[in-house]
This record gives sequence, structure tokens and C-alpha cells, in this order.
Amino acid sequence: RYSFCINQPAYREKVLALAAELAGHYAGKDFILGWHLDNEYGDEPDCHCPVCRDRFQSWLRARYGSIERLNHAWGNVFWSLEYSHFGQVPTPRASKTSHSPAHLMNWRRFRSDCNVEMIALHAGMLRKRGAMEPITTNFQTWNHRTDYYEAAKALDVCGTNYYAPYGKAWPLEYALANVRSYKKKNFAVYELRNGPHAIPGAAGNTPAPGEVMRLTMHAVGHGADGIYYFRWRACPFGCEQSHGAITDYDGRPKRIYAEVSETGKRLKRIWPLLKETRVESRIATLFDIPTAWVEETGWSFHGPAALYMEHYAKVRRAIRKRHFNCDAVGRNGDFNAYKVLVVSQLSPVDDELVGRLVRFVSDGGTLVWHPASGIKNMETAIYADRLHPALRDMFGIDVREFATSDAREPVSFVFRGETYCGGLFYDLPALQGADALGQYVGAWFERTPAITSRKHGKGRAVYVATFAEEKFYCALIEGLCAESGVKPILDAPENEAVEIVERSAEDGRRFIFLLSYSDKEEFVDLPSPMEDIWNAESIKGRCRIKPHGVRVLSSAVK
Repeated sequence: RYSFCINQPAYREKVLALAAELAGHYAGKDFILGWHLDNEYGDEPDCHCPVCRDRFQSWLRARYGSIERLNHAWGNVFWSLEYSHFGQVPTPRASKTSHSPAHLMNWRRFRSDCNVEMIALHAGMLRKRGAMEPITTNFQTWNHRTDYYEAAKALDVCGTNYYAPYGKAWPLEYALANVRSYKKKNFAVYELRNGPHAIPGAAGNTPAPGEVMRLTMHAVGHGADGIYYFRWRACPFGCEQSHGAITDYDGRPKRIYAEVSETGKRLKRIWPLLKETRVESRIATLFDIPTAWVEETGWSFHGPAALYMEHYAKVRRAIRKRHFNCDAVGRNGDFNAYKVLVVSQLSPVDDELVGRLVRFVSDGGTLVWHPASGIKNMETAIYADRLHPALRDMFGIDVREFATSDAREPVSFVFRGETYCGGLFYDLPALQGADALGQYVGAWFERTPAITSRKHGKGRAVYVATFAEEKFYCALIEGLCAESGVKPILDAPENEAVEIVERSAEDGRRFIFLLSYSDKEEFVDLPSPMEDIWNAESIKGRCRIKPHGVRVLSSAVK
């Protein structure tokens, strides 16, 4: 497994020949529902073979035109890394020290482009040979080797694997939001966990009664129109012999089988109601794969490799705990589809991207910004004033100074009378037209603005100058959404034990999913009588949710 090179001519020739033969034989048959390209496209480790080296050098030649331009763009004067010709540029294998950030960034772009190209060629061959059915594949939304926003353009339906933990842990819903947002369409989960993995010491691993059903409906609630469990029967041998399954090694139906079966029966009953519904969001986080490429190199000067995803997930948890649907728009997406856009981190930017962000605010949007965002160009070089000039003007601040701390010694700040913890990095902005909404306390830079806001055009630009704790984002997002006219799905108190998500139809029908992550009963107060189509009950007033239970409430009110 993963012993191939995606750039090898022989590999590409045989993959496309196989696709051509299959499509030529099966396309248009009544029993063909769709075409799944491959398992986990783009998951293979980086290849440094001669073919990849030569293609990388050709890719660089096409991008820069001359070696002088490459040297200048990458800043190769540092450490005397100037090349004389493209044939000298290596693939970034492991070495005594780190490679140039620009070198690593362009390697990641190249590897992603190779995967995107192969997916497009594969799907294109199926269509060329007459395939009219939907074409799909399963991504791994936590895997940043490939820019899935680009790869999704060749697909009709996006898919993913999803192995969220069981137990009380807040689910990894950002993975589902990502795959939903690649094409802004409903999607499929091609590997959904079910039975426990036989791994001693594994946490969040064994489902209590009801948790497989709840995980399934969690995925459906976030936009899944297809659910495929992995595995059907546990395999007694091989690298995944401990992998959970619907049936055990003996193949006999047991507890997990019964729960999956009941879930399927209920889904079949309610699907005519859910079929034409989707997740509608007026708030989005910006998920940026190039930023992950910058931050996850492992090079100490970039800080903790996990910072980008940990902070991104934290911001999303806060939004979801306040009961808002939330998309995950990419850097090339339509920002104007939203009223509030939260940028947890956006390291490399260019004039075009910054221009669209500024227009989003000018047109009436609310933009939330963070440290280490907008400070680098697309070759990872830092701007002279540490922030793109157009962003500096829009936010009305100058951020030439900063401070850092480790996770054990956070610096606090005050916001709307409450004290919150910052974390790791602290921009020290000087106001140049912005208003201070919060200030640092208890440090040498006490009373320096920690949160700023500035009206720009019809909208608002908010600068959060540190990586703050989760409860701060709950308060911030709730206030900004109220100002922007974005209403929560339900006006209910925050409850970590209950997830609330909504699918809606164009005719105004709403379906609100209440999902319990508690081993005791939970309650949610409803504003009006509703029908629970999942449990076939009418509910008025206080809605009781059994341990690990599911309710799908139907309302015609929009």
C-alpha cells in the first residue's frame, strides 16, 4: 500500500486505461449509481524519486520562468542558497537543518497540484468514456497534503472518512463542515466508524448504546446525504485486524449490528422529508490549506505544528456551542455568501485575496482577524510592516510590536468587563483609527489594546490580537452575530452535552437535530410545538433527550 508514485507515467497510463475499460463497459447501466475514483486520493507519503524531482523542476520553471526570479522570490541570498539553474533545485528531503520556507511551500503546492491533476484526469477519462453518473472519492479532511477545494472541482460529490471519538468529547464537526464547503453541497461519508477498535488504552473508542446512531445522525445533520460504515465484518489478519466493525470476526449480528439496522430503518422512513434539504450558514470560518503548509513544517521558528488546527477547532467549537450553523470557506470561496467571517489564521496572502477580504467588509460583512495572519506574501516572505498595507488600513492599527509566552504562562485581557486568557502570541497594536474593545492586563504591555474594532464601509473589521481561550469566542461571536442579524438555530443556553444543527429546505421547512453527548437525560426548551420525525413524537415546551439520544424536530417556521 502506498508503494506507488502518482507521477510515474506507467502508473498514470494504467490507471486511466482501467478507468476507460470500466466506463466503456458499465457506463449508463441501470445498476450503476456512481463512480468512486480511489481510496483516500492524495494520502500517499511524499515521493522524491527522479520522476518527481524532474517534474518538480519543470513545475518551478513554468512558475518562475527564470532561476533569477526563483532566487529572488525565495530569498535564496539567505544562507547562500542561490541556484544557477533549475536542475540544481532538490526535492526537500530530510536534511541536517530545515529547508527554506519558500522551498517547502512550493513543494507542497507542487505535490497538491499533482494530486489535483491526477483526480481531474481520472474523472475526465470516466466522462470521456460515457460515464454520466456522479463521480466521487473519499478525502481525508484532516490531511493537508492536497488542496481539496481545488480537487473537488473535478467531482460531482465530495466524500470523506470520519472517525470522530465517542464519549463526551465535542465532535470533530469541522471535518464535515470542510467537506460540505468544498463544493458548498451535501456530501457522503464513505468510512464512518461504528464498533470499537480493539486497542488497549484507546480513549473515546467504545460506543455506549445509542452512540452509533447519534454519530450517524451527527453526520447527516451536517450535510451527509450518504453514509457508508467501515467495516462490515472485523478482519482477523492484516494491519487493521483491530479495526471496529458492524459484525465481529465470527460475522454474527450483535449490538452494533442491531443499532446500525435500526438507524437504517429510521433513515429510510424520514429520508423523503430530508432529501432536498441542506445546511445553510450565514457565518463561516476561513479554512486555509496553504496556511497549514506554512505552519505544520515542524520547524521551531513556526511555533507548535498543531497550533493552526487546534486554534481553528477551538474557534469552531465556540461558534457551534452558540448554536450557529457554520461553513468552512476556502481562500478562493465566495465570502459575500456570509455575514460573519472568522479568520483563525491566514498566513500567506496576496493583493487579490486581501482585496476580496476588504470588499467583503466594505459591502457589510464582519471580519474577525488573528495574529500571524496577513503577514506573509505567497512566497512566505514577511511584509515590511508585518501586515499587508491594505489590511493595516482597514483594521486601523499598526502591529509592529508583539510578545510571546508559553502555554503555562498566558497573558490575560479584559473584554466587556470579563477577564479572559490569551495564549502563545500577543500582537501589541497601536490604534490608527480603530477602537479598543479590550486591553491586556498583568504584563509589561498592560493597557495595550487586545481587541480592536473599526467600521469600514458598511461592515466591521475586528482584530483579536492573541489566540484567546474558547469562552471568549463564545461571547465575541454571540455579540457579533447579534449585531449582524445572524440568529442561532435555537435560542437555547449553551450546553456542551447537546449539539444543535439544522438542515432546511427552499420551501421554508426546517429540521433541527438535537444530539446528546451525555450519559444522562438532557433538556432543551422549544419556542413552539414541533414534530420529532426521528422518534415519531409531538413535543411542546421542554424537550427531553435520552442519554446519547437523537431528536430530529420538524418546523415549518423559517
